[in-house]
Amino acid sequence: MLITIFFAALAAIALWVLWVRSRRKHVRIVLPPGATIQSLARSFAGLTWGHLTEGNGVRIVQNSAFFHALIVDVAAARHHVHLETFLWEDGAVSDIVAAALERKAAEGVAVRVLVDQRGAKQTSPRVWAGLRAAGCDFRVYHRARIRELAWYNNRDHRKIAIIDGRIGWTFGHGIADMWGDQGGWRDTAARFEGPVVNDLQAAFFDNWMAVTRTAPASDDYFPRLEAAGTTPVHIAYITQPETSSAVERLYYLAIAAAKKELILENPYFIPNRHAVALLREARARGVDVKLLLPTSDTSDFPIVQHASHWYYGPLLAAGARIWEFTRSGIHQKVMIVDREWCTIGSTNFDPRSFNINDEITVAIHDADVANELAAEFDRDRTGAFEWTLRYWEDRGTRHRIIDRLSAMLKRQL
Repeated sequence: MLITIFFAALAAIALWVLWVRSRRKHVRIVLPPGATIQSLARSFAGLTWGHLTEGNGVRIVQNSAFFHALIVDVAAARHHVHLETFLWEDGAVSDIVAAALERKAAEGVAVRVLVDQRGAKQTSPRVWAGLRAAGCDFRVYHRARIRELAWYNNRDHRKIAIIDGRIGWTFGHGIADMWGDQGGWRDTAARFEGPVVNDLQAAFFDNWMAVTRTAPASDDYFPRLEAAGTTPVHIAYITQPETSSAVERLYYLAIAAAKKELILENPYFIPNRHAVALLREARARGVDVKLLLPTSDTSDFPIVQHASHWYYGPLLAAGARIWEFTRSGIHQKVMIVDREWCTIGSTNFDPRSFNINDEITVAIHDADVANELAAEFDRDRTGAFEWTLRYWEDRGTRHRIIDRLSAMLKRQL
């Protein structure tokens, strides 16, 4: 009887894996000969279910300075504040963000807060009660309850803030002290003004409507926005059921388009065979491929970093350079191509972000912004530990086993 149950369970698991793997079909990327990433801006937007918006102002904000800048914007809000995030933990950062939101709600400003249930498990119910008592419309994405069980593995990992429909933010930070003034984690945020804020607002309402089943239609949320700068920007966040997500496709398009240099800073790097092939092809055409990742000691999920190690070998053999940041945790999700184009957002370079979670990535077509981020990358890798192919080959048996076992779980990490 037990043997029958065992094999029935194996068969069920095999069918489930086959079903999951058959749901998403990878897209082969075909680019015109000689095309540059700047010439492909509108194609990238269209192929990721977006559109290119002109005339935007962009400001990069690093580390804990993000919270200070965000609170200044919240304090100036007159109509609404929208905040969507994954991780929220008790502490000083939670206290100052919650207090800023409560003050605006008490003034009569519409404050909407959407947090992911799994990412906010360690937050005291008193925080949520305080927000609601002040008048905030506080909601939780995919609760652990029967009617949402089928969706529970799908998490809201987007990081978005909108103030009055005129200022938009995306960021890698969680609302937690590890990103605070004393926490020291490396992360990057971007503040936007101009027409692209309407697209950030649409991304926020995408999940807000999924949770609340309400659509608050008003031009106050989508005002007519004049140019606030000169930067073209486009947003990727849509997921379709039978093909690669917008965020995954955007990463892969950018890798395929790189001509001289590709920089990737990411806390969770677990490439599939398609990504490995694209990165190796980039090296073969002379692109300098540079990756900055955490160590297994500084990562908050060491198993993910061990899975990353499994894929270092073929990339190092192709000539890619890989550093691990040792001074603290590193959490920014930044890609820079040819120091002309870059992305910022919530998307990790792993199967969960690409295929399961809801994510957002903002593509910025601006050499000045790309060079600013590249300069930060150059500072970050100073003193970072650089892996070599020899070092990878010489890692011990125990390390290899942990790496392999971790990589086998990559679809859910």
